Amino acid sequence: MKNWENKIKWVLIASLVLMTGAYVYFLSNSVSSVALRRDNEEKIVALDAEVSSLEANYLGRMSSINLELVKKMGYVDAADSASFATRNEPLGLLASNNEI
Repeated sequence: MKNWENKIKWVLIASLVLMTGAYVYFLSNSVSSVALRRDNEEKIVALDAEVSSLEANYLGRMSSINLELVKKMGYVDAADSASFATRNEPLGLLASNNEI
């Protein structure tokens, strides 16, 4: 009987040590995850500010484009009508790659 009590005592001590180690591991893992999340949130704020700055710059440049600037850069007015060359083929799944 004394042998079983001794085995049970050591199993309980070993499981207590194992549970304590698991607790410390998971606690440190969650603390590091919170720290990484905080760093990522700071990066997101910085990138969001950069995107806002780039959007404002883009809109400022878009507002400075006018017809005089475009013609000065060498662009010309489009023709009155545009035409496209098409083949007279039926549309649909069976008409792909000249299968008909």
